[in-house]
Amino acid sequence: MKSVHASVQDQFSQHADYYAQSSVHAKGNTLNVLLDFADPKGTEQTLDIATGTGFTAFALAPKVAYVVATDLTPVMVEKAVELAREQAIRNIAFSVAAAEALPFADASLDLVTCRLAPHHFQDVRAFLSEVHRVLRTDGLFCMTDSVSPESERLITWQNRVETLRDNSHAYGYPPSQWDAMITDAGFSLERTAHARNAQISFLWWVRPQKNPPEVVQEIRDAFAELSPEEAREYYTVQAEGDDFYFSWPTYTVKARRR
Repeated sequence: MKSVHASVQDQFSQHADYYAQSSVHAKGNTLNVLLDFADPKGTEQTLDIATGTGFTAFALAPKVAYVVATDLTPVMVEKAVELAREQAIRNIAFSVAAAEALPFADASLDLVTCRLAPHHFQDVRAFLSEVHRVLRTDGLFCMTDSVSPESERLITWQNRVETLRDNSHAYGYPPSQWDAMITDAGFSLERTAHARNAQISFLWWVRPQKNPPEVVQEIRDAFAELSPEEAREYYTVQAEGDDFYFSWPTYTVKARRR
């Protein structure tokens, strides 16, 4: 059986261009909320973990002294390097690294960010421990990710749907579990917010060119299992012809290293 790391590398190696063009990752409420929480002053030595094709790192670069962007998947890092060159971003460097094993010295960074990625991580607690290690005392950790609602049924439902679509999905926690894990890792919670990513076309998101028709149908059927109230309140489902649009709940946190 493949490790989570191997599944992530397989999945994202095939889809660097897909993520480079993704409006969910390029913009959306989560990026603005994360930047607001970080509120950089221009002097920060910054790390963006699981940068993908670099959108969060690129948004941070003009606002900080320097940013290093890491990702587990070499192809994603190569695409991010290409995009950074196109945009002439100078105060940025890239590194291939797992979130659970960061190649940085203890207490060497002022700000660490991570956006729309931890649900793919093999070991979230190890990731949080590494963030705590590389941050200076009073350094900031700002993270946003898709999360499950605070409902055992919907936690199970959402993780099943995400895994059907993408076997590199590890686990989507509800916000209460994130609060507890971040506090246990040695951080003080300063702000949290519950927002949404951009509305996503189901037919775009489900990647029919990658997933076989029976899997696409199984995922569509799973959405049909939601009650009208669940579909509206938690996932903002809106029908549009043969397609429909929806969004995942997201959680953003600003935490300070104790």
